[in-house]
Amino acid sequence: MTPQLTINNVWMNVTPDLQRDIVDFWNSNNMLNPAVDSQARAQQVVLTVRNNGKIVGLTSADFVKFHQLNDNLFYLFRMIVLPELRLPGIGSKLIVETRDILEDYAEKQTTNKCIGLLTIVENPQLIAQRNEAVWPSKMVYIGNDKAGRPIRVYYFKGVRI
Repeated sequence: MTPQLTINNVWMNVTPDLQRDIVDFWNSNNMLNPAVDSQARAQQVVLTVRNNGKIVGLTSADFVKFHQLNDNLFYLFRMIVLPELRLPGIGSKLIVETRDILEDYAEKQTTNKCIGLLTIVENPQLIAQRNEAVWPSKMVYIGNDKAGRPIRVYYFKGVRI
């Protein structure tokens, strides 16, 4: 049976019930380091992915000042989808939808304005298979972190550095 995935924009609108669902998703799948404040992290969720009403994936974004890029502010993008539901194209779709939501949000900000999306790729399979300099989502490879993980960035339209 083909999963029926639904994607919902919850950026800046994580209710207490949704927060509980998100934390339950992370806890039941052992996804967060115990040192991470799961309640605070849940407030950073941008998109939820559900299958038959149950969260099976999500994207989130936090503010980060990135020293290597002139100390500019970026949204640190994170994404997780349960392995059994990683359908072809789901990752790209989630990146693009999250990117567009955050770009629209950033455009309206007057303080602490982020200039783009930044991600550190951790999935070994993704690292091995998606080694194009520029992904279809327009995320560009800019180097590796100290642990050797690829770093990718997308600058919002019209940004000046």
